[in-house]
Amino acid sequence: MPHSPKPSPSSNRRRNLNQPPSSTATTAATTALTRALSPTPIPRSSSLATPSSRNTTSNLHPTTPSRTSSLSLSRNPSPSPARPKEEPGHYNMQDSSEDELSALQQENLLLKDDINALDAQNTLLRDTLRQVKTDHRQELAQLQDQIRGLKEFVSKSGNGGAGINGSEQTTSDEVFEEGMGKLGNGLQNWVLVYWRRSKIDLSHASEATLTELDRLVPTYRDLVSTAKIHLLQSLVSRLLTESIFNTYFVGLSPSEADKLAEAEKSLGTYATSPEMMSQWRSLTLAILQKDASGKLQRETSTIVDALVAKVNRLLDEITSSKSNDARDQGLRSLIASAVDLSRLLAVQKAVFAVHMPQVLPHQQIMFDAGTMEDIGGEDEEGLFEREISCVTFPGIIKRGDETGGHLQFRNVISKARVLCCPE
Repeated sequence: MPHSPKPSPSSNRRRNLNQPPSSTATTAATTALTRALSPTPIPRSSSLATPSSRNTTSNLHPTTPSRTSSLSLSRNPSPSPARPKEEPGHYNMQDSSEDELSALQQENLLLKDDINALDAQNTLLRDTLRQVKTDHRQELAQLQDQIRGLKEFVSKSGNGGAGINGSEQTTSDEVFEEGMGKLGNGLQNWVLVYWRRSKIDLSHASEATLTELDRLVPTYRDLVSTAKIHLLQSLVSRLLTESIFNTYFVGLSPSEADKLAEAEKSLGTYATSPEMMSQWRSLTLAILQKDASGKLQRETSTIVDALVAKVNRLLDEITSSKSNDARDQGLRSLIASAVDLSRLLAVQKAVFAVHMPQVLPHQQIMFDAGTMEDIGGEDEEGLFEREISCVTFPGIIKRGDETGGHLQFRNVISKARVLCCPE
């Protein structure tokens, strides 16, 4: 049996193309076409796919895109490209600067509000403090008026003052303080007017004058070159204290004054209380001042003339300034004021003493803020335990009350004026 030749591959292909497709192949093709044409829902995540995922799909089908994908994209509009997702750790400099600027502006506004609030509180506190000070001054003025009224009431109450049957009223302490201050200022001005340009020269002074200087102002040699005006004030003040303020009653002769002083001392041994003796002394001296003014004036003139002569003799010998009528008239006016003040102090029921400490070269007299006033202008706190060099004017110390009793009570009416030694 002859062998038939085997058909070549090319002849087979031609034969397949000319033959109609089988039913199985037709069914498979129909199924694939139906799937391709049917609408397939596109997953939500596919619209947010990153460029990297799309690139991966294209790499899987580099040549021909799938029909399904093409139909799906044609049915749904393409979304706008999404903002690239920031990688972890990425820092946006622009956004950060804006946030910081906004935070600083907000903090600045808060600080301004705080400053405005503090300014308002400060203004309120200043107004409150100003009002408190005003109220305090008004209250202090009212209290001073009340105290002054109470003192006047106390002075005018009770048994009256120093006169007979209470006809004379007790003088208030403010009158003595004011009178002593005027007298001290007057003496200071008198010395300045007539000895401001004068020089002190002890070479022509007599032995008696130097002895008197040493008794009145024991430290005068230390003050000649450093405190000329203060030395002269101290000298005249000491003479006024001895001749006027320390006498029993100005205008009485020394013998009469001694008799009254002895009578007071004798009566004191029979009196039951010091108050009774104070009232007796006050009443007795008030009678002399009122009814014996003529006799007192003669003796007073003698005392004033003697004191003027003594002051002129001492100052003319130790200074280059010589006495004249104007200077003497000023001195007489000062002595007359001292006499009036001394008599007014004497007729009070309380015991008044003119206080002028004695400064000795071999002793230290320390500054006492309670009874002394420094004329050097230094603060009292800096004068603690400071030695004084001289006393330029005396002060007044009161014992007892307006009735003459309670002599244990002590009150400084006027402080002594002193000059402290430099540090």
